[in-house]
Amino acid sequence: MDDIIYPDLSIIILGHVDHGKTTLAKSLTGEWLSKHSEEIKRGLTIKLGYADFTIYKCEEHGYFTEKICPICNKENKPIRKISIVDAPGHESLLMVMLTGAAIVDAAILVIAANEPVPQPQTLEHLVAFKYLGNKPLIIVQNKIDLVTKEEAIKNYQEILNLLDKLNIDKNKVKIIPISAINNVNINYLLEELVNLPKPEKDENSDPIFLISRSFDVNKPGTDIEKLVGGVLGGSLLKGKLKLNDEIEIRPGLFINNKWIPIKTKIVSLKQGNRDVEEILPRGTAGIGTTLDPSVTKDDTLAGQIAGYTNKLPPQYDEIKVKYDVIKELFNENEKIQKGETVIVGLYNIISDGIVKNIEKGNIITIKLNKPVLGYKDDKVIILRNINKRWKIFAIGKLL
Repeated sequence: MDDIIYPDLSIIILGHVDHGKTTLAKSLTGEWLSKHSEEIKRGLTIKLGYADFTIYKCEEHGYFTEKICPICNKENKPIRKISIVDAPGHESLLMVMLTGAAIVDAAILVIAANEPVPQPQTLEHLVAFKYLGNKPLIIVQNKIDLVTKEEAIKNYQEILNLLDKLNIDKNKVKIIPISAINNVNINYLLEELVNLPKPEKDENSDPIFLISRSFDVNKPGTDIEKLVGGVLGGSLLKGKLKLNDEIEIRPGLFINNKWIPIKTKIVSLKQGNRDVEEILPRGTAGIGTTLDPSVTKDDTLAGQIAGYTNKLPPQYDEIKVKYDVIKELFNENEKIQKGETVIVGLYNIISDGIVKNIEKGNIITIKLNKPVLGYKDDKVIILRNINKRWKIFAIGKLL
């Protein structure tokens, strides 16, 4: 058993549909993260997939995900544990990707070497991640086994041109050619992951847990006395949570035309694939609760926030936002209109609403269908419906 308990980094795998994100996740973690029956049937990621993995080092032969070096059969030394999140690449699942990007510390963008760059979701994912904060990015040029050397070089140049177009510093982004399905050059990717800086996290503030999955883990037909409470999956943004803590989940459940916060108790905690007594703001984690499993099944509570009662960020049914159009995708002079329906993302909460007021300086007031939580100056993503497709249009801040 490795002696690293907690992951100290969480990474999202981004990219266009069919470019090999889930295959790469399996290459790193040994697991297929698309476990949902509909995902397997359709061959694409619908929900966020999670797994933790440890990177080991052989002093002679470099980095591996195995405890024993496959070359010299000596025991490898555990170096780092990482949480990985596999995000959907299909355009209709853009909102799911955004909730994943909100909870991570860094990203791997998968770009297929056998297709022109950029594909639509490659561009959107890259732009979204750029605007979500100054987080490290690694690009993997996948499927190099399917192209000639000349085609791979041409594709590589297209990637560099894309970074230039989006004003992303090429010197800060490593591009690694790989074949995920054949495990080619994965060792170079592991080396880059080891070298990513450990993010500074605030462990002393009141906890904010961003819920991105929720489950009923009971098998059908389980005896009533053996039933366990609902489980929350996600990431602790700051603070700590301990066994037996009383927590509140907001905005909660919509009952009789109003949102009611949910209160529950923590009965189990999982981080780094282990049962623990407290979770820290590192990687992803699971929280076992006393909630009726029917409340948490099928991701019912995904896109909610948990923490101590009366200690969560303020909750809003209506928000005022100052926004900037994403100039890499749209004309800066385009404006959001009064009466228009938009979708906003704040932390991991996605909500739609109607623009009820417009002021000078790209300031809008939005009446929301689902409340959001946030502090003044928090980042807000705004999506517009353009030609019957939801597109990331602007990034704003909460006023």
